[in-house]
Amino acid sequence: MSRESAGAAIRELRESRDWSLADFASVTGVSIMGLSYLERGARKPHKSTVQKVENGLGLPPGTYSRLVVAADPAAELERLTAVTPAEPTPARSNGPIVVDRHTDTEVLEGYAEAQLDALNSVIERLPETTSNEYESYILSVIGQCVKAEMLAANSWRVALSADAASAGRLMRHLQALETTRGALLEQMPMSLSARFDRACARSSLPEPVIAALLGVSPAEMWDIRNRGVIPPGALPRVRAFADDDTNLGDRHRGDGQ
Repeated sequence: MSRESAGAAIRELRESRDWSLADFASVTGVSIMGLSYLERGARKPHKSTVQKVENGLGLPPGTYSRLVVAADPAAELERLTAVTPAEPTPARSNGPIVVDRHTDTEVLEGYAEAQLDALNSVIERLPETTSNEYESYILSVIGQCVKAEMLAANSWRVALSADAASAGRLMRHLQALETTRGALLEQMPMSLSARFDRACARSSLPEPVIAALLGVSPAEMWDIRNRGVIPPGALPRVRAFADDDTNLGDRHRGDGQ
């Protein structure tokens, strides 16, 4: 009966689903370090961490507390998972997800709510704008937003065939995440990735054409716009496109007037 044995049971459940710690972090919104502490029982986890882990695994509230006091945490967790709806799948999974019960979509919705709550909690702790960590912190949160949006998109696809109302709520959640991401970019007016994202939005050129101009792949284009990750070789072209005051889209519209 200890945090160590409870954490070991959770680690075994994670590994049984073939999730890496990175997958687990993307599903729960908890940092890899925080999850490592929990799995090793190295320190008492915060209540919000436990809730996110339980939501991410699709476990009933209070599961972790039961595992801590259980004589056999592994057996207790097996009993709980035997009556728990199927877990949400991490973003890296390409396999089909079958949902045939409203309780399944309720789990997806509950997890979606936890995602947004977790992000808002992180945003509330933004460093001062004068801090050296300000920009890197925001870029980190933007990265979490992107992961959450991808998971929400997967959840929406799953819910669409099971519960139209749930799919509608998940779509609103996805839109809220994108609004959050956009607001974070607006807080970084001097960021190259923020300027580039706005330049792309203003331009009349399709995104594949912009990617061709930059010499990057669609995946790299996504990373530049949404995560601020710029391939070193493309940096001069990204900067030139972002700083083009004439703006291709505005110029094209002006020529037609």
